[in-house]
Amino acid sequence: MKRKSIAAITLCAVMLCPAALASCGDSGSSALQITAVGPYVDDEQLTSYGESFSADSAALSAAGETAEFSSLSVGDESDPSLYGASIMKVDAMIAANEMDIMICTVDEAARSARSDYFSNLEETFTAEELAQIPEEDLLSFDMVDEDGNATGEQTAVCGVRISGNETLDAAMMGQEYGVFLISNTQNPDLAKEVFLEIVNS
Repeated sequence: MKRKSIAAITLCAVMLCPAALASCGDSGSSALQITAVGPYVDDEQLTSYGESFSADSAALSAAGETAEFSSLSVGDESDPSLYGASIMKVDAMIAANEMDIMICTVDEAARSARSDYFSNLEETFTAEELAQIPEEDLLSFDMVDEDGNATGEQTAVCGVRISGNETLDAAMMGQEYGVFLISNTQNPDLAKEVFLEIVNS
């Protein structure tokens, strides 16, 4: 099911927005890709957080790897053209394996969760690992029909609400946000470790 969803997004992106895929081409970097997504993301604050996090990350150090933090401000539906193009870029980046972890506002995360872009945390982590996270911070989202009405079903538990890091809070412009593990990450073991470090940072 996940492979079909990603293949469909790839086809859609190629047909509707070739420029988006071109701008998201293979950068040749093996760094773990961590992207902050929201209506507006403060690049300066995100860079500061990324530098501090990378310097302190035991997982990155042990693996001899680096992480690249980038932002994508998608705007909002008050500008449908910009918002639609930005959302298509997010989809294209995921389809092109250019995102391993997403730090995202809760409202934007709901759309990606319904598209099956995020890993099911209950399948990815052990019960003991999840028990270390407050239950109220575990995120899942209502499924909706074509008209946006709730169907009564929910997505899998796919993210963790985070807050309390002053720099990251500032980068996300004071909005409610969480961290999500991309389901098709090419570096799942390291991404899992870094995901937990972000949750606890």
